[in-house]
Amino acid sequence: MKQLHVRATLSLESRFSPDVVANVREIFPDEWEVVLEDLTKPVRTYYVRCNTHKIKPAYLRNRLQRKYPRISTCSEVPEALGIPIDGPFHIPIRDRLIVVDKHTAESVLEGAHVYGPGILRGDTVRPGDLVTVISEFGEALASGKALMTTNEILTFRKGLAVQITHHRFHGPQIRELPEFSDGLLYPQSLCAMITSRVLEPQSGEIIVDMNCAPGGKLCHLSQLMNDNGIVLGFDRNAEKIAQSRKTAANLGCRNVVLSVHDSRYLDADFPDLKVDRVLIDPPCSALGLRPKVYDFTTQERIDHLAAYQKQFIKSASKIVKPGGIIVYSVCTLTSGECEKVVEYAEKECNLRIVEQRLFLGSEGLSTSASSASLCQRFHPHLHDAGYFIAKFER
Repeated sequence: MKQLHVRATLSLESRFSPDVVANVREIFPDEWEVVLEDLTKPVRTYYVRCNTHKIKPAYLRNRLQRKYPRISTCSEVPEALGIPIDGPFHIPIRDRLIVVDKHTAESVLEGAHVYGPGILRGDTVRPGDLVTVISEFGEALASGKALMTTNEILTFRKGLAVQITHHRFHGPQIRELPEFSDGLLYPQSLCAMITSRVLEPQSGEIIVDMNCAPGGKLCHLSQLMNDNGIVLGFDRNAEKIAQSRKTAANLGCRNVVLSVHDSRYLDADFPDLKVDRVLIDPPCSALGLRPKVYDFTTQERIDHLAAYQKQFIKSASKIVKPGGIIVYSVCTLTSGECEKVVEYAEKECNLRIVEQRLFLGSEGLSTSASSASLCQRFHPHLHDAGYFIAKFER
């Protein structure tokens, strides 16, 4: 086995591809290093959404305060409850090392334990051994106690493998709470909750969620509609639809109808479909998500995603009723996936940018789009997230 080495941290140059750096510098010419540095850290506040189908926000807050006494609220989004993430803290470096994949590494930085599927390799360990968890590039993430042998971890690939005792950042383990299993809450960023509220779903309407998995925004729409009307959720992946169905069942959303279908072709495959509102939350480069142990996204990938996103915009413009509303959101920073998609929507799809009544971010970048300032951007160093929301009327 290749000898394992541990590093205290990584430089920004080794964490991000030149194309990622170039895109961030385009948006933040004077603050790009600050933005990249923030992207390597967890958010300062972790949000959950109260499921008002089952409980009132004040009651849920009282329950969660027993475990998280510093829980906060957001007056503009009453179902949002925020829990602070503390850190960074010192991590003791142990003699034995465990290497985890990117997804697991980022979860560990948010306070998670380590499960078998996320382990790539490691030193020989036995249950009870003290270990340090490191990324693929040797960055120390956390330390804890092994609960399995190395052979068991790499053979069975399931179960809790390392119980973390020393985290760099202390975040809530929401999915371990009874309130999560009982469907009283759902972990969701504040930006994502704002997106659903910007759509302004009304009781009795027919609404399409074009990219519904894993079901967070889908169920928030149901919640805002008081379970009255229909939310049509689409995804071309059957496993993702199954996950959305599980989420909807756990949260008690009864007005959700799910279908395995590529929503880029809804207008062609369902020519009679005419709906009141459409939510588009397509795959994106996700450069706004944090924490990032690294991100080597290329410009070619960003350009491909922007072209892909425009296909959803085009389809949505044809299924929404005249005067109907479309909201487009992505958890990224690039102008190619944000303002330039807006330009396409205005010029090619007969859509008009309209004002967002709930506006907690910053204005969109100045472009040839006539009303880019009406778009809403969230910046990592200012708003704790990288995110973009545009609202259109047909």
